[in-house]
Amino acid sequence: MNYSRSIKKASIGKRIVISWLIVAAVFSLIGLGIGVLIPQSGAADIEPEEVSPDVLIYGAPDGKIYEGGFPESYELENDFVFTTEIPVTFGEDLQEFTYYLSAAYDIDYTLVLAIISKESAFMPDGISSTNDYGLMQINACNHEWLTEELGITDFIDPYENIKAGLFILRGLFEKYDSTSKVLMAYNMGENGASKLWEQGIFESNYSKDVLQKQETYRQILGWAAIEGSAESD
Repeated sequence: MNYSRSIKKASIGKRIVISWLIVAAVFSLIGLGIGVLIPQSGAADIEPEEVSPDVLIYGAPDGKIYEGGFPESYELENDFVFTTEIPVTFGEDLQEFTYYLSAAYDIDYTLVLAIISKESAFMPDGISSTNDYGLMQINACNHEWLTEELGITDFIDPYENIKAGLFILRGLFEKYDSTSKVLMAYNMGENGASKLWEQGIFESNYSKDVLQKQETYRQILGWAAIEGSAESD
């Protein structure tokens, strides 16, 4: 999976002329003197307004990062269901972690399972010949900016890897209006996918395979089929 992001470099500061420092110092002294002469008007009587922390949803459009926990009113469409029909390398704790993090991202859990199945067959320590890492096959070109954004340092660790993959997916869902386009961009990168879109191609073998696997997992979990899918017709 190839998904790149440009990183802004810090600009180089200009040299400061000595004479300007002298002028600035003089004005600072003048300002200090005025501040001493004028009494402070009720500053001590004003309490700073307490700002309550916002509810942080991982990958939401406001760009904030989810740090754990859901508001009491947060409702999930389906309850978490552990299944042994998913390979044993993807155990109950990791399934539950993926389920709730997917919910925080507002991404269908079974879609995430389908992507993991397609990308790595649930093998957490896989590294491809094109430097794609772990369960969600996070390409090495993404590691630096994901480390800066999320603090991830081990892209083979299954929990860290899923954090990275879902972060990327949420960003793509905010940009594209169909799941197939999101899957194409995730699989071949946005540049590669856009070339196909320009030709009027809006699905690929990869996207079709993932969506088919998604329906399989919904059946395993006893969830209703996705509206518009072949199974729901």
